[in-house]
Amino acid sequence: MSSNRRVAWGAALSQARGNRMTPSPVREVRLRGKNAPAIALSAWRGLSGRRYVVAVYTLAQARDVDAPGAVILGVRRGDDGLACIVGAGWNGAMAEAVELAAADGATEMHAHRLADSDAERDAIVEDLVGDDAL
Repeated sequence: MSSNRRVAWGAALSQARGNRMTPSPVREVRLRGKNAPAIALSAWRGLSGRRYVVAVYTLAQARDVDAPGAVILGVRRGDDGLACIVGAGWNGAMAEAVELAAADGATEMHAHRLADSDAERDAIVEDLVGDDAL
């Protein structure tokens, strides 16, 4: 069924431009699919609004993961299901990151493997943690 809805484009475009100028807070965006993948996936929205897809591991699983060059996030998930980044980096082994993140209260490790360069990985970490001291 077709609708003859009219949109005030000038107002809509002005509002959209305004929304782009205001950085959104960093947040996890759960990925949903019909079939459960072999690896749990999620995504994070950075301060820029960019989305970073991550593989999600328990601390125990992460100790055995080899993820060279991945941006690694230590994540604490609350009882309400909301996730909070407690640490982020890309230089070093996942097992080392697990120990550091666990000391900061992490309950999960998230790995973003789609960055191609050190500069890109640095930019992703900055986008996800901003100027906050973790």
